[in-house]
Amino acid sequence: MLARFVLAFVLVGLAAAQGVLNENLRWRINGVRRMAYSFDRNYPQQARQTVMRAVARWNQVLGDCLPLQPRQANDRDYINVFNGQGCFSMIGRVGRAQDLSLSLSNCVYQGTVIHEFLHAAGLIHTQKRPDRDNYITMNWGNIAQSWQSQFTKETRGIGKYTEYDIYSIMHYPYRHPSWSIGGRPGFTSKIPNVNYNRIGTGNDFAESDVVAIRKMYNCPMRKFNAIVNHNNNRNGAKSGRPIACSNV
Repeated sequence: MLARFVLAFVLVGLAAAQGVLNENLRWRINGVRRMAYSFDRNYPQQARQTVMRAVARWNQVLGDCLPLQPRQANDRDYINVFNGQGCFSMIGRVGRAQDLSLSLSNCVYQGTVIHEFLHAAGLIHTQKRPDRDNYITMNWGNIAQSWQSQFTKETRGIGKYTEYDIYSIMHYPYRHPSWSIGGRPGFTSKIPNVNYNRIGTGNDFAESDVVAIRKMYNCPMRKFNAIVNHNNNRNGAKSGRPIACSNV
């Protein structure tokens, strides 16, 4: 069965090459290092359960560093999960309520949920790192002009927390129906023996994603245990689901 595809939008304030450097964009609520979230009142229960499973995985991996918790009554800053048009998040903490859209039609998948919450925590897309040309070759002629800015290297407020990881859950797939001209690849890898079907289709954190958050938030390192199935799926289905977020 053909995989369905995700189109997501990321709203960017101040971003870094891999993650935010500005301390004001990192999460602290009432002096405590944590992220808070709530659901829009119209967000359906079945979709909430899928999001909650992704949240449980987050807390299994990062709960000792940057726990993701339901909003409390006195939490001024929090993430509002709602059914918007696509999948999108602000990057880092922007203050008070900030929207994180997980559209019911194409975003309620564990990998997509983790991806968007990592944006909210402060990470941007891997392929926008300034060192990306050491690892991938851009095929600009295969990318729709309206999407080429999504591959522009980020040079402001550089924060390099890990080495380049082409299998990061924050990396674009090598092609996507939203921007690939004729289905041709937008980039090719300079890294030998790459499995292109794994790029941008993750259902779980890559270890580099976890290390980046731990370094960004000055947390001690812990052993990371990946889940077996890395495909981005809804209910254990094994068809890969590429994630593509558009910075607007």
